[in-house]
Amino acid sequence: MNDLSKTNQFFHESIEKKIERETMLFTPELYEKVIAAILCSFNPTTTNFEKQNALKFLEDLKDNHSIICLTIAFELLKQLNNQPILHHYSLHLLESIIKHKWNLLKNDDRNLVKKQLFSLVKSTYLNQIFLEAIYIRNSLAKCLVELIKRDCFEKVNTTLDEIVTMIQEINQIQDNNSTQLELILLVFRFLNEELTLYAQTIQAQRRRQIFNQIQKRLNDILPCLIRISNDLSIIPDQHERLTQTCLLTMNSFLTWVEYNHFEQYELFLCELFLKFFQLNSVKLRHASFECLLTLVNKRLARKQLQQQQQQRNKRIATLPSAALNCQQEKLFLNYLLGDNTLEMFYRLLISPTDSLEQLRSIVSNDHINCLKMLGQLLVKLSNNLLQLYQQLATKSIDDNEFLTFVNERTRSFLQFLLLLNQHPFHLLSLNSYQALNLFLTRQPTLLSNEQFCLKLIFNLKQSLHRIHFPSSTETIQSSPMENDDEILKKQFLHNQQCFIYALFEYDSEEQFFWKFFSQYRSELQKLIKSFIGLFFIEILPDRSNEIETNILCLKSILENLFIYLESLVQRTPMTTTNSLLSIYLIIEWEAFYLLLDHVLFLIRKELFSSTNLSINSQEKFQSLLMTSTMTEQFLRTLKFLLQFTPNLSEHIHGHVLNLLSCMFFITQHEQTLAIQIIQRLLSTFQLYQQQALNGINLNECDVMQTQSSNAFLYLCKNFPSKMIEYYSELFPFLCQLYKNEFQFTKTCLSVTIDELSSSTLKLLDSIQILFHCKLQKNQNQFEDFYELIRPIYEVLNLSLTSETITEFIDYLDLCSNQTNQMNMTRYRRRNLMLALHCLCLLLRYSKQQSDTNIRSRISVCLRPILSDYIIKVTQFCNQLYDRQMNPFYDILKANLTYSETEKQLYLGTYESNNMAKATITSTVTPSSFPVSFIRFQSTSNPIIDDQRLRDYLHRLFDICYQINGIYFAHDIELYSIKLNDENYFLTTFLQKILFQNFNTLPSFRLRIVLRHFCRLFVENYCSSPTIDKDVINELFLTFLDIFLPYIQQRLTLMWNNLLATTSTATTYQQGECSEEVIEECVCVLITRDFIDIIRYFIFKIIPGQTNSNLNKKKNKIFNGRNNSESMCEDGNGDLDQIDEWDEQAANNSISNKLLNNSQDKMDYSDIFMYMMKMSRQNSPLALRLFSYVIQTLFECLTFPDAYCINRFLPIILPITKLYTDIIDKHINSSSLIDIKSLFQCLLKALERHNENEGVNTNLISLIGHIYELWYNQYGQQLDTILHQTIPQLNIELLNTYKTRLVTNSSNKKQIPITERERRDTIKNLLNPLLLSPVSSTKKEEKNSVNPFIV
Repeated sequence: MNDLSKTNQFFHESIEKKIERETMLFTPELYEKVIAAILCSFNPTTTNFEKQNALKFLEDLKDNHSIICLTIAFELLKQLNNQPILHHYSLHLLESIIKHKWNLLKNDDRNLVKKQLFSLVKSTYLNQIFLEAIYIRNSLAKCLVELIKRDCFEKVNTTLDEIVTMIQEINQIQDNNSTQLELILLVFRFLNEELTLYAQTIQAQRRRQIFNQIQKRLNDILPCLIRISNDLSIIPDQHERLTQTCLLTMNSFLTWVEYNHFEQYELFLCELFLKFFQLNSVKLRHASFECLLTLVNKRLARKQLQQQQQQRNKRIATLPSAALNCQQEKLFLNYLLGDNTLEMFYRLLISPTDSLEQLRSIVSNDHINCLKMLGQLLVKLSNNLLQLYQQLATKSIDDNEFLTFVNERTRSFLQFLLLLNQHPFHLLSLNSYQALNLFLTRQPTLLSNEQFCLKLIFNLKQSLHRIHFPSSTETIQSSPMENDDEILKKQFLHNQQCFIYALFEYDSEEQFFWKFFSQYRSELQKLIKSFIGLFFIEILPDRSNEIETNILCLKSILENLFIYLESLVQRTPMTTTNSLLSIYLIIEWEAFYLLLDHVLFLIRKELFSSTNLSINSQEKFQSLLMTSTMTEQFLRTLKFLLQFTPNLSEHIHGHVLNLLSCMFFITQHEQTLAIQIIQRLLSTFQLYQQQALNGINLNECDVMQTQSSNAFLYLCKNFPSKMIEYYSELFPFLCQLYKNEFQFTKTCLSVTIDELSSSTLKLLDSIQILFHCKLQKNQNQFEDFYELIRPIYEVLNLSLTSETITEFIDYLDLCSNQTNQMNMTRYRRRNLMLALHCLCLLLRYSKQQSDTNIRSRISVCLRPILSDYIIKVTQFCNQLYDRQMNPFYDILKANLTYSETEKQLYLGTYESNNMAKATITSTVTPSSFPVSFIRFQSTSNPIIDDQRLRDYLHRLFDICYQINGIYFAHDIELYSIKLNDENYFLTTFLQKILFQNFNTLPSFRLRIVLRHFCRLFVENYCSSPTIDKDVINELFLTFLDIFLPYIQQRLTLMWNNLLATTSTATTYQQGECSEEVIEECVCVLITRDFIDIIRYFIFKIIPGQTNSNLNKKKNKIFNGRNNSESMCEDGNGDLDQIDEWDEQAANNSISNKLLNNSQDKMDYSDIFMYMMKMSRQNSPLALRLFSYVIQTLFECLTFPDAYCINRFLPIILPITKLYTDIIDKHINSSSLIDIKSLFQCLLKALERHNENEGVNTNLISLIGHIYELWYNQYGQQLDTILHQTIPQLNIELLNTYKTRLVTNSSNKKQIPITERERRDTIKNLLNPLLLSPVSSTKKEEKNSVNPFIV
């Protein structure tokens, strides 16, 4: 057995000879050689050749000699020399034979296998095997599970019955039967998991049969399981592993068994699980908590179902069984919400220690999981209590003691939730807030509880910052000093606890902020809105007293917030100090600002511009809330803030400015304050603008200009009528500030423009809001618009004097030759970028104006900029990538590729569209990093380096094509304008900015062209109702005739290259990714853009809908009409620039129609209708374009991206029917389209998406419809493709199908083929094609994977 070289020779010979089955007999020599082969294959010292031969020998034996293998397997189990490898392989053999060879065995052999296995389970030898590794126990249990699955179709499931009998016979747990019991429990657990968690791995019929058989024995199984659990609760320390297995088995039954089986035991089980929870074992605590949570879930679901039934059927509600069992509910609540239980949760989970060192040792995966389950339990218990209150409201309960008890437990539970708000584990904190939100929305009586509301507000303020990550650049002390106050020490301790939990789950603070904390804060902001909004409900006569009480509570909240604000101001030092106290004060300011901003925003909205309240209710709330005392408090706080100019932090100063604008509504009681606020905001902007012009404190200037412009924009959005009163004084001053932003001496941190934080864009947005409001009242003010475009025109005129790409490169010093001064280069780059962004903003905003006359006048003003400058700068951007046009291409090519930021943006976009992110769901935009995090990040910004130049070129290219696209969306007359009597503007424009350099653009730039220009260009096309209408339509069809085939050809080449590259499966981690992964991401995005362009061409778009979705997030910042945003809710602009697929997919105006031909009429676009009309008139252009469209639809189905399938499947059949109807009347239809190629695309798509069951079903149906559509004219070609593509084609089935088609076409009264018949027929025909890739894959896996590892 140790002579491996001899055994290796035997293995080699036996494989060559392929021993016949009938000559193979079990002999001691064979047995010894099997053992040698097993040990050889697992021996690390043997060569790969020896292992390969040993594995081939064992595999051949297993595949061809089942009976011999069974004998060998049971002999191996008898090995007494404690060889886990031999025991494991023997169980692997047994499981494999039961799974794959069971039907080949005779009944006697099957019975022998069962007998041997059960004799093993019942023998004392079992204890020796179970002393080994856990996979031995699991393998033996899985063998018994496989036996139960094989026996399910027999008259009696003997294996299941035997297992049930064995557990019934265990009356007392002892050392000699504990191993057997553990094995039985594992069998039940694994069987339940296969029926529930892994249901897709079992045939539906087998699964139903096993379910039925287990359900019949539940009355035997569950009492035994509960009895054993109870027995184990007495001696858990002696049998910890057995106890854990028992609890997990109990949970596996709780998961799927109907609750009525457990209802009689529910109180006993609650007590039992809580008893296990109190043990010191973390594993048992975790397992018992799983059972408890599942039990509560099942109970709540059962109660909800009963309540729904009673609501639907009043007769059920009157039955005695529907009566509320007060005693049962009382006991249940006492178990789960009693003081002892809440105290136990607090002691074991919430506050296990006060020591940070001990907390680090306590925090583990099991501890974290318990906290997560506690959070889920809180939400479920909240639902349970609220459901109970709903029942009490509909039933007359005379038991006052019970009502008192419920109220008492509810108060304790709410206090417990308030306590958990501050738990350092963020997810548990969030769950506690969610549970409180449930109570607030369904039990509004809490709004009158002043103490509760004040505590909730305080907790929210504390939770909005929660954590500060010390930066490596900080030079301050890392912990509080002895003379620091107690508040700081408590904050620091809580922060350190949060820090421990955060870094246990996340690798870095950045990952924690992006993946959790931003969404966490957003959820809290939602809760604030919900909470404050509940105070403002429609006033009804019978609720007036309740509302007055609630408003008193709201007034108390406001008073406390104002008092806290004053104390915060008083605690803020006037000078900058680099201390821990200062850092925590900055964080405290931000958290309080987020809270107060939302509160004031909701109050202003509900009192003055509510969409939910009637005018009478608004006036009533104003009188109740804004009493003279409250008004005086508002005015006092406002004046107090006007006098406060903090120097500690520019962020605190920004918060003060934003709070001033939030409180602007109160200035109606004192008009002079309105002027003071406006002056404060604009003077602050001017002050820091002047400092930036002088190059002083650039970082502080950037922050303060952004904050002051943001606060002023808020005023313009929400108080336009008030701001218009000062128009004559404001407009000239604002225009001067706007012009100053383009001055040469203005120094900025970056030459690129962030659309979400640029102070210049916010200022311009404010100006144009005021301008358009004024223009609606007096159109003579239109001349003011020229003041907005003058700086843009001047910059573009100066920047684009270049006539060649060489001059343009030299002007911006893109080769970094430093021929100009550094400041001059930065000035030129920034001003060009800023001017383009300002122009884009003007176009976006004016596009939303409903007054067509104003839009027309603005269009006339802006057209010269397009023709003189935008086309030129776009050409230059294109020529940068053209080696023939750009003489500096070799020098610049390193900067003409992706920047690192751009890579991550593309990758992030791809992930956002294809992966469900494991983050908290939120309906509002995630918050940005806390100020404390941003403040201490590295600010070293080299003026010119490769990454910044790459980013600049990317953004320049991006904004140019954004402007081109928005021009056509804004000014549809551009489609039909003539340059002279013969030439149209459209022809020249497309030639210069698109076709001239189309071939030289790399894929990641092509994506920008499609996304920002081509989509809008096709979507907004509208043929002019003039005599030139047909000419314009022909021009547009000519564009599509060139554009569609080119993009389709390029996409096909990209996908083929990707599929041919073996490195496409390269993974990326921690921000690093290969070029192939990025290329795949870009290819996917280009494909999806192209698909949507085709859909826009085919279908009519509802005016305004898609545009609004396309720029949904951007418009929140720019349009000035969206008054429903709180000031502190800003989005992440980088991702917005790249993609908004989710919004577009959710709001697309084209509904997906089923393949089963609904009779709904497709709403085709005008240009598509024109193409069809011209096709019927045999127009070569229209016929060729229609053929390209059909070819593209079919070829896109073959791309690996399933998005293509989902978008094209619903439209491909009706479009193909239209096309077939047209070409059937054509004399030479074969010259237009290759039917064989199209049908091959369908089969190729089916093969490529074979693993996607939903896609496959629809594809099979489509293939059937297309075959029936083309059968009469192209049947021979289709059959040829089927014969060539499908191995072992079922000719008889195909002929039957064709005969049915012929019969249906000749006899109209014949019943047509149903969708089910069609799908089943085609699926049976294509089965060889569907199965062949899978079988080949399995074969490769079989040869490459070690067959002995289970």
